[in-house]
Amino acid sequence: MPFLLVLVLFIAGCSSSELPGAPQLASGQVETYPPASLSPQQVQVIYAGVQRRLTDPASARFSGIVAGKMPDGNLYVCGSVDARTREGSYTGDQPFFGTLDQRGFVPATIGGTPEQSQAMRNYCRQQLALS
Repeated sequence: MPFLLVLVLFIAGCSSSELPGAPQLASGQVETYPPASLSPQQVQVIYAGVQRRLTDPASARFSGIVAGKMPDGNLYVCGSVDARTREGSYTGDQPFFGTLDQRGFVPATIGGTPEQSQAMRNYCRQQLALS
């Protein structure tokens, strides 16, 4: 539970229009990236990057992982993870996003309040031009 508290406090300082790690255009519009396919190896690297931030990494269940190619060649990745808390209950799907490069996957943020989670999902849809 301390991890979730720290995560919530970290995200609480962000408004829905200004998410941590989220590239923005000067005009305030969301920059979009063309879709990119992920290899099975890249997906495993993404899993490992998210799992490093979880209380119970082995319990992680991933869904909805999508990527877009950034101008520098790195990949911008969005997805969801459901994992157990220290108490043993599952969190429910928590959105995450971050950058995948040659060094690995670094999630900018994972989950938050229901409002923050919805804002993250909306942001990822815009960022990756998803419907």
